[in-house]
Amino acid sequence: MLLRSLAVLAAIAVPLLLTISAVSNLHPAMFWIGPLAAIACAVPIAVKATTARTQALVGAGLAAMAAASSPELPELLRITGNEDAMPIHDLREGPLPEQREGYVAVRGYLRKEWVVDEYRVADGERPDQNEAASAALLPLLGTSAVMIQADEQLGRVIVARVSPAQLPGATLVTLRGRLAPVGPEIVDSLFAVQLDDQGMASGVQLRPKAIMLDTFDMPTRGQALTRTGLAVGAALLSLVLLLLAIPRSRAPSAPQS
Repeated sequence: MLLRSLAVLAAIAVPLLLTISAVSNLHPAMFWIGPLAAIACAVPIAVKATTARTQALVGAGLAAMAAASSPELPELLRITGNEDAMPIHDLREGPLPEQREGYVAVRGYLRKEWVVDEYRVADGERPDQNEAASAALLPLLGTSAVMIQADEQLGRVIVARVSPAQLPGATLVTLRGRLAPVGPEIVDSLFAVQLDDQGMASGVQLRPKAIMLDTFDMPTRGQALTRTGLAVGAALLSLVLLLLAIPRSRAPSAPQS
């Protein structure tokens, strides 16, 4: 009975628990704690399953996979089910808060005066700039002014990663995507911040805090449903494998006369 309960915990309870944002966001290490908890619940089954240990280990791995993918599923289903489900942050009202992460919707000005083209090339090769760029990197700001007062725009600036086809379009746009780190060389290419004690231009150049908004990393409804189906399938298959790996208790043999 105990081993069966552990199988249900590993395959079903732990992944379901991690779909609750209050649990999955308790600590950044929850990304690892959840799968490790699922494996820990399955270890006693693998120890007891002397004749089906490989099956039990496969079940433990599937339980860990389901636990690892569970935390992002509610958000994926929410943002792909309704475009208006994502609140829009307007950069004209202030910079994006530093605690914001994951998928966001941001409205601001695409500053097409400063663009870095991104090319797909193999390691060690140089891009052929005669070919079309695969993406364009440019600032997304809350103002269209060339000179920005430091006291108005201090905070995290956004580097938008968009399709080159979007550049001829409108300047004031709403972009949806996922926040990701951006390399310092990109920031240096797009921004030059010069400040003195009064917030005016000086000879001291600083690198602003920056984050990338990757509009290519925005899942479709089909992708969200596929990920959900894979997680559910992994959890159910894990449960079946773990339950079947549990040794059956032998019925007592009849006394011989």
